[in-house]
Amino acid sequence: MNSEHVNNTARIGGYSALIGGIAMLVGGALFGASGADLWAALVSGDMAGYLAAAGEAKTLLVVSHTVWILGALTLGMAGAMMAEMCGPRRVWTQAALVCFRTGVTLAIFSFIAMLSLVTQIAPDTSATAVFIAKVVGWIGARADDLATALIVGAGPLFISLSGRKDWVPKWLLTWSYLTGIVGLFSLLVLYIPALAASAIIIVPVGIGWMIAAGVVLLRLPKS
Repeated sequence: MNSEHVNNTARIGGYSALIGGIAMLVGGALFGASGADLWAALVSGDMAGYLAAAGEAKTLLVVSHTVWILGALTLGMAGAMMAEMCGPRRVWTQAALVCFRTGVTLAIFSFIAMLSLVTQIAPDTSATAVFIAKVVGWIGARADDLATALIVGAGPLFISLSGRKDWVPKWLLTWSYLTGIVGLFSLLVLYIPALAASAIIIVPVGIGWMIAAGVVLLRLPKS
């Protein structure tokens, strides 16, 4: 790559990682403020309560899920730019790209599925509405869980393994080992109801890595 291409790739990747990471955090804050927690409803079985709460907080949820869609797309772009910055370890680069591309596709699908609950079903709490919401909600939540593990769990690990001698410093590589472990953990605990809530740990660990990687890219010396 020529120097101008390297500089542009680093800059786009850095800003994309920062914007995408911040967007996901903002979306999460709006989701939390809505008081309609789909994951909690799936664990407790109170889908009627979720639908009622979602109906009251429809605007917040629509905005939060829209921001999440934009955030997922931007993080996917960041992952592609980071892969472009990596050198000859193409096996790890390709693995990272598979994670980011698959993860972004799943994330967008999951957010649209969850938006359908908010815009098309809530606040209806009839037996039929609750049944449909349980099925669609489970699909949407599980797709999001897998997407999160891929985008900010496995993706950062493979990018770091690929770019460890090109642009990824040792401390960021070490951090990526944690994202990989936590990403796997976040999927395993979904099947252990008592520990399911702890899966949220992937968010600060993984998104924190993306934001840190964005800063690293923006601070690279210009070629």
